[in-house]
Amino acid sequence: MKRFVYLFLFICIVFKLPAQNKVVVEAIRSFSMFGPSMYYLEDTAVQSSIKSKLSILLNKYYNLSFSNQSLPIENYTSTEALKNNVGKFSGSDTSTWHLFIEVYEYDPISFLTESALEAPDSTIISAASSIFQISCILTNGLQEIISNQSVFAAISNTETAGFGIRPKNIFLTKKSFASVIQVGLQMALNPDNETLVADIKAPAVYYADNFMMGHIKNGSKILVNKVKDTWSYTIVGNQELLRMGEQLFDEIWLKRKLVDSTASPLLLKKIKETGNTASSDFIYLRQECRDVYQDKNYTIKIATEIDPYSTASSEKELFSNYLSGEVHLMLEGKDTAAIFTITKNKGDPYKRIYLDETTNGMDSSSIAKVSKKEFPFQVGYDYQLTGKIRGERFTIQSFWNHEMKEMYLNNRLIGIVKGKIDPENFIIVDDSSNASIMKELLLIAYNKFLL
Repeated sequence: MKRFVYLFLFICIVFKLPAQNKVVVEAIRSFSMFGPSMYYLEDTAVQSSIKSKLSILLNKYYNLSFSNQSLPIENYTSTEALKNNVGKFSGSDTSTWHLFIEVYEYDPISFLTESALEAPDSTIISAASSIFQISCILTNGLQEIISNQSVFAAISNTETAGFGIRPKNIFLTKKSFASVIQVGLQMALNPDNETLVADIKAPAVYYADNFMMGHIKNGSKILVNKVKDTWSYTIVGNQELLRMGEQLFDEIWLKRKLVDSTASPLLLKKIKETGNTASSDFIYLRQECRDVYQDKNYTIKIATEIDPYSTASSEKELFSNYLSGEVHLMLEGKDTAAIFTITKNKGDPYKRIYLDETTNGMDSSSIAKVSKKEFPFQVGYDYQLTGKIRGERFTIQSFWNHEMKEMYLNNRLIGIVKGKIDPENFIIVDDSSNASIMKELLLIAYNKFLL
């Protein structure tokens, strides 16, 4: 009999417990000063992660049951449209709570101009690449505000094993974006939160492409440390140190007169083929460089026509009229290490960079859309060098405004290099035994007269 009474009392207590109020998300308003990142909110996996996080947080902090409806994403493309949009409640049921979420991305400089923060937070933001604001307004069924918090995530990128072309206006992969939103919601919905600015180091993000992706799996990314005019890196356990020296020039032919008696018959033939021997000067652009640890000195000589009537407005334009044919040289001491030709602005119909897709630079499964439209960019080469080095055929192809360079040996890709003025990092594809010849190709590719 006693057990029956206890059980009866327990049932009564359970049935008297108040039911959890539901909460609906009325809007997730988003805007980015940079543009593409907010499109991640259209991704079903990102939305699923947001709903899962909201369900946990609303139950934990407010004992609310999350209404698992589709998320009302409102992605704005202008500040005016954002200002003119007012949040609205979807119903009058007093048992239902309401949640409004805002996700904005700011340029740090603009953000600091408009805000007044304490010194430590300002320091964090000034060092960031992007600032995310996550705001949450939670009201009860009577539409009274229960919680209203905004928090900020200062995003900066860290170097990873990924490789490729880095966007200048996207700072998060899809996975990192979802993580930032979850962290922001965790802070903005926590009644006891006292943190205003979170310093977040996110993995680097890259554009997707159809020719570089996957090569990183066959080798590791090699980082190059630049100090003044020297490049140092470690490959296969060996340290390397390369140095770029002075940029000079040697006269070859000055208006009807041959000055350099060592000029090859091919070079003289190419000079005469221009038909400008009476008006133009022809010079070697000379770049000195050195392999420090191997104690090897190199000279790169690029044969160039200087037209006195040129309308060139800069040295870059003036010195870019390279002579055709394999008349350009890399000398090791007095010995010829390489000869090559230079072709400018050559397109490749088969290579694409997808400006509407991002990736972590390692895994094709990380590819995510950042636009409703497709933006395939056809690769064109700033220059292409072809010739012979140490008796083998080589090709160097520079693209993306000199940011990237592919290197081939006997028509086989051996390396891809990132860096415009100096190499920043690179991968050697498949065969690390090419490390020695790769050094000389780096010196050729990054001589300063090709920029």
